Amino acid sequence: MIVRTIAPEGMPRPTGEEGHILLAAIWAYFSERHRWPTFDDIDRKLFAQGLDFEEVVQQLCPALLLGLSPDISQLPQGVHDLSLSVAGAANCTGTGPALAVFLNMVRTAAGMEPAWLQADRGDSPWMQPGDLAPIPGIDPALLSEEVTFAAAALGQRETCFGGGSINREGLDWSLSFDRTIRPFADVHRVDDYWRIREQVQGPQRAEADRRPFAKRPTLHTVAMLVAPPPAPAVPAGDSPEPMSVTCNLHPLIAEVAAERYVRGAYNDAVRSAFQAVEHRVHTMVPPTTLVGHGLMGYALNANSGEPLITVTRSTGNSLDSERRGMQDLFKGSMQALRNPRSHGPDERDDRDEAEEMLVIASFLMRRLDIEDDKRKAAAAAPASQP
Repeated sequence: MIVRTIAPEGMPRPTGEEGHILLAAIWAYFSERHRWPTFDDIDRKLFAQGLDFEEVVQQLCPALLLGLSPDISQLPQGVHDLSLSVAGAANCTGTGPALAVFLNMVRTAAGMEPAWLQADRGDSPWMQPGDLAPIPGIDPALLSEEVTFAAAALGQRETCFGGGSINREGLDWSLSFDRTIRPFADVHRVDDYWRIREQVQGPQRAEADRRPFAKRPTLHTVAMLVAPPPAPAVPAGDSPEPMSVTCNLHPLIAEVAAERYVRGAYNDAVRSAFQAVEHRVHTMVPPTTLVGHGLMGYALNANSGEPLITVTRSTGNSLDSERRGMQDLFKGSMQALRNPRSHGPDERDDRDEAEEMLVIASFLMRRLDIEDDKRKAAAAAPASQP
């Protein structure tokens, strides 16, 4: 007989055995690869076991599984990440240490927030691995980098935190937060955390998150059954419809923004995207307390000869111009796009504008790939010489 781990009383649980299998498959994938699986990864895994994703997922709800719309009439693209909430992880075997570390992160952040001294107007509180204290009652041998990284991956997508960045290569992470962390200051049990989480979200949101995934008819679906009126004649030379552009977001942007975007948290998605850009720049330069636009000016200083980070492609006479322009672009993104969403008043982004801002964040992240490629090439050069 297989004994399944179930979350404590009061927390959401799968309604069937196959739902447990789906949650366990997601956690096992993350534990092995240090990244959340895509929809295709899990869909194939279930299919190999004779299970259909669309049927199985209806035993779960958005309070357990993140990255999926409540209406599964249209499943996500194959490369879209699926991840677990804290409640989802609480229904999986072997997640106890990661959940204990997560609760420690929450308490630590709640203790840091009132005393936070911002070095810059755009500086929001954030924590890194070195900020964590030992956890009473937990064997230090269990608190490996892998366990702490898994806890941070859960925290990155929990509403008590404001996003963050995780680097699976070095198991490095950071989590940002603000005053909304305060209600969680004394949580020591995962069910207490969840109770406060639902109180903070409000009864309507909590109730919606507990409704099972399902195929739901929509007005859009009904409208498609009606024959459309004939299209008006288009004068010669005029475009019949606006141009549409599709692009794949940089993986590091999709990782922090996709789930938030899918559930309609557009403001949160944009903020998390630019915080991820900021964190990556922070890891690429010598230690500094600078953040936001000050960090970008330091890293991309176009007046100091060779900047600390290369984000340009031009050569010759255009190089200096591109360096200055890219510096302004990175600095401006922190001031104009990140800061208003980190420090309020709350910005309410619509979907189209949020998409456009995510594309900007993706572009900046791809330019940071230039520096990564440059460093990898330099590191590989000595090894390739005879």
